[in-house]
Amino acid sequence: MRRTLRSSLTARLLAVAGGAALCLTAAGALYPTAADACGCFAPPDPSVPIVQAGERILFAHQNGQVTAYIQVQYSGKPGEFGWLLPLPAVPKTKAGTDGIEVGVDELFSQLLSTTQPKYRLTRVYDECGNNPNRSTPTAAFGSADSGGPPSPQAPPSPLVLQDSVGPYDYAVLKADNKDLMVQWLNDNHYFIPSGTLDAAAPYLHPGAFFLALRLKAGLAAGDLQPVVLRYQSDLPMIPIILTSVAAQPNMGIQVWMLGGGRAIPRNYYHTVINDSQIDWLTAGQNYNDVIIKAVGEADGHHSFVTEYAGTSTVMQKVLNKPGRFGDAAVLAQVKDPASYVQAVLGNGFSVNGQLTAILARYIPEPAALKAQNLSLAQYYQNISFYLGQDRQQNPGKYADIEAALLAFDPKAATDELTTKIVQPTLDAGQIFDVFPYLTRLYTTLSPADMNKDPVFSYNPSLPDYSNIHEAKLTYHCAGFFSKDRYDNATLQTASGFVLQMSAADADANKWNAPAVPYSQQIQTLLEVGEPQTIVDNTSIIKSGLGTGGCSVAGFGGAGASSAAGLLFGSAGLLLARRRRRQ
Repeated sequence: MRRTLRSSLTARLLAVAGGAALCLTAAGALYPTAADACGCFAPPDPSVPIVQAGERILFAHQNGQVTAYIQVQYSGKPGEFGWLLPLPAVPKTKAGTDGIEVGVDELFSQLLSTTQPKYRLTRVYDECGNNPNRSTPTAAFGSADSGGPPSPQAPPSPLVLQDSVGPYDYAVLKADNKDLMVQWLNDNHYFIPSGTLDAAAPYLHPGAFFLALRLKAGLAAGDLQPVVLRYQSDLPMIPIILTSVAAQPNMGIQVWMLGGGRAIPRNYYHTVINDSQIDWLTAGQNYNDVIIKAVGEADGHHSFVTEYAGTSTVMQKVLNKPGRFGDAAVLAQVKDPASYVQAVLGNGFSVNGQLTAILARYIPEPAALKAQNLSLAQYYQNISFYLGQDRQQNPGKYADIEAALLAFDPKAATDELTTKIVQPTLDAGQIFDVFPYLTRLYTTLSPADMNKDPVFSYNPSLPDYSNIHEAKLTYHCAGFFSKDRYDNATLQTASGFVLQMSAADADANKWNAPAVPYSQQIQTLLEVGEPQTIVDNTSIIKSGLGTGGCSVAGFGGAGASSAAGLLFGSAGLLLARRRRRQ
């Protein structure tokens, strides 16, 4: 008989984007320099490992049309927000007209929580005989869920389209001539981040386009919304070369792909991580570090990891649940500001930066509360107290907003909520009803490695891949004369690797990383057929763990260095011979 215990360790989901000037990226991702994490103010899921991501994109691809949802993250002076994105065609709206649309950050917060890798550990205790010398084991704090025609006197204008949407002014420009494009941007007061134009050189050619984006006058970084682009293209692509201008080392890139089958990195490798390097004792809090090192073992560091591949039903009716957001006509009649906010929150609006930025224009936070470092989220979530009891007892604290409260226009507020949150959210939710399959891919890249734009395709014959991973830790009985009930433990990972550790280390969640590779396999994935294995480290890992396989020196030592060099050298040769499509 064995007793089973499952316990949990809180792990923080961390989104990082960096800098004061924003640089753009591909088919849509833009990378900021000094940005704050966007998303819901809800507590982090305790079962997810720490993940850093500077770019998040959802692609949907069908019949030569790409739809890209790109999360825009930026922190800095609004006038210095500049976003430039190369495109293969003029973007279209859902209605079929030339232009772009805006989305909602909730799309990404829901995608993150639904498809995030989770490392769950079950602790099992062997039944040991009675021994008065032995202490009773305590529950370990382990990991469970873990323009017009040109003038004859003037050069032709590169302008194709100029408009506004949501918080943005934008322009679509021809990328035929760099000088003409730059001149137009300068003349029209679009901010160009330093170093961007040199990096944009590969994307400047006849037939190509650029999207230029800026915040409307009077708006702040908190008004930023994801951008939705629809354009004709054979396959989705991220112009990562452009991102290198402002990228940080080991920048995380998260990509979700919707389509008819499992998505693949078409011109990058695919890495299967060695899950014996995952710290199962703490719900995989070292996950991002494992990804960095595993991807670093691939040639050029060009490799993606599959984190989820399966049905898109996991996201169906999440954003567009029937009845969500209530009746706008009813909401527009709620004239009391506190009651209005409560009605908004009670109708399924997610408390995030987009919602609070809109509410702040109609029901502002008093300066006195700001001075107390009370966030907008806290203010609105407890609005009945602040505009009720606290306001009655301390009227001076609210003097600066009394005029705004008296002038509150529920119809104007509701119209803005509908335009900027309700409709984009419902539209985003509907896309999961159209495409049956969802894939999540992740990698980390440093600026020096951003020399090849990743392209994505599909291979419907590849199997599903769960984001839930289970391992078992078995505690073994100590000798009869030991004062401890258990003296060692065996960990069996989801992939079947076996590690030995002391019971004391297991109880203390003390993880000792094994001296073995971080990638179990490095593969190439094609549109048809099975994965082609370029490097297989399985036997090296088993040997290093003492569970069989070839007898080689530990990974990182002299022996392993040669073996790894030989393997990766062969991989490069094979790839060159195959003349893989770019």
